[in-house]
Amino acid sequence: MGKELALLLDLDGVLVKNKKLDLFEDTLSFLSFLREKGLPFRVVSNNSRIPPGELREKLAQKGLELREDELLTALMVAPAYLRRFKSVFAFAEEAVKNYLRGEGINLKDDHDVEAVFVAQNHNLTFRDVKTATSALKLSKAKLVAVNLNKLAKDSDGLFYPATGSWVKMLAEATDYPLEEVVSLGKPSEEFFRLALKGFEDREVYFVSDDFYTDLIPAEKFGLKTVFLTTGKYSREDLERADYRPFKTFDSLTELRKYLESLLP
Repeated sequence: MGKELALLLDLDGVLVKNKKLDLFEDTLSFLSFLREKGLPFRVVSNNSRIPPGELREKLAQKGLELREDELLTALMVAPAYLRRFKSVFAFAEEAVKNYLRGEGINLKDDHDVEAVFVAQNHNLTFRDVKTATSALKLSKAKLVAVNLNKLAKDSDGLFYPATGSWVKMLAEATDYPLEEVVSLGKPSEEFFRLALKGFEDREVYFVSDDFYTDLIPAEKFGLKTVFLTTGKYSREDLERADYRPFKTFDSLTELRKYLESLLP
């Protein structure tokens, strides 16, 4: 078979079906299969509303238990980068602000800062938008995004702008060059470096429902891309994007059958 396999598994739309972290019917059986066959995996997520420790706890409550080294989120990449700034305005929810403070980040609640950190915020206020905009316009703050996801699907099946769309809005309003925006989550090089740690000698399959943020960029890292139609994008969306992943499946069960065919 050549190289042994390893998997990177997106969380939303692959292992969980909504923002309540409800699992798909075949999530646990799929992960049990990976463990039984000794196939190493890492769950990778651009989740920017729930601190990593809390996310692991919430997943465990749903029956999905992960070791610390089996989960990597975009928020876990943020502290090391944000520590270089004397002050930061966090365009984020309170739980994320508390996480950043606990990691030694000096957060300020006004526009006089060196950086604006943008994460998903379901409690967004006009003051948040005005402060972030003013920090970029008046203080020439650095624009830092937890990720550049453009679209998110809520638990009720409806859609809303994800972090990347807010970043583009702020950049457009302040003439901030998009090429100078720092993105810390998928598909940044730093994120993939951490995601692939320990998998260097393996053939890695990246399983995701998002070909824009995940699969298309992942190809430059030499990953085998697997698109699952269980999330926010469909086969029709894939055709419109004119992208051809390595494989496309309609469920984790279908992916499991394919992986079984590769094993001795």
